[in-house]
Order: sequence, then structure tokens, then C-alpha cells
Amino acid sequence: MEKVIDVQSLRKDFKSHSSRSGLKGAFRDLFTRNYKVISAVKDISFTVNEGEMVGYIGENGAGKSTSIKMLTGILTPTSGTVRVNGMDST
Repeated sequence: MEKVIDVQSLRKDFKSHSSRSGLKGAFRDLFTRNYKVISAVKDISFTVNEGEMVGYIGENGAGKSTSIKMLTGILTPTSGTVRVNGMDST
């Protein structure tokens, strides 16, 4: 059977700004910002063959929507490969 979806070591990280508290902290944030990296999807791999049906379940915040957006090409992955119908979606 032919692979319709092939995902290998898929990862998506977002950079989030963390603000300091108080007036002094807000003033310092104007010049230097603190960022933290949040991983939405961490190293997932799977394949879907032609004719297979797949259910995609998980808890809130597990990365389901982010994974689907990377499969469709709406988001670009931080690392890993995504091939849908033989084409790279990056």
C-alpha cells in the first residue's frame, strides 16, 4: 500500500514573551524582553496508508490542531518532515 501521509520527528515551538511585574519591570521590558520557548508538538511520527481511517484524539492542549495545521501547510514545523500525497507541506 502507498503512504498517503508520512510524518517523521515533527516538532513545533512557539516563542512567548514573559513580562516582568510592577512599573519598574514594565519599563525594563521596553528595552529588554524575556522569552520562553513553548513546545506545542514534540517529536511525533506516524504514517497513514491508502484506504486507512484514522482518529486523532487527545487532551486539550495536546497539539492536535497544531499538527493538523502543519499537515495542511498553514503552519511550518520547527523541525521534522511532513509528506502528504507525495508532496512536502512545508
